[in-house]
Amino acid sequence: MSSIGTGYDLSASQFSPDGRVFQVEYAQKAVEIGGTAIGLRGKDGVVLAVEKIVTSKLYEPGSGKKIFHIDEGIGMATSGLISDARHLAKNARNEASSYRNQYGNSVPLKYLNDRVSMYMHVYTLYSAVRPFGCSI
Repeated sequence: MSSIGTGYDLSASQFSPDGRVFQVEYAQKAVEIGGTAIGLRGKDGVVLAVEKIVTSKLYEPGSGKKIFHIDEGIGMATSGLISDARHLAKNARNEASSYRNQYGNSVPLKYLNDRVSMYMHVYTLYSAVRPFGCSI
């Protein structure tokens, strides 16, 4: 039986009779078709690489960037919906800036990871918002 039109895909907080949350599955599918993102750590630095899937000749060169600068020495590579990735990058920049203003030094990666992860998780809990369709 198809899930389309059953009414169980309208909210991230609603389960189908078989225990599925379709909004979360839709977000996972967006990440799957969004291309690969890889981060490699070496002795001297980090390399971030993303696969850019161009589906139309109408895209402008340089649009749809999937690698973001967050703070000094902090970058972010994404896979999935670019608009969701831009929103999360903005949130991460705000967290890093807030930390720098409050404590006077760069945000620890563990702290930034926890803050952004909690922000992403909240979007899977409430019916007024949808889960992010990207992975960072």
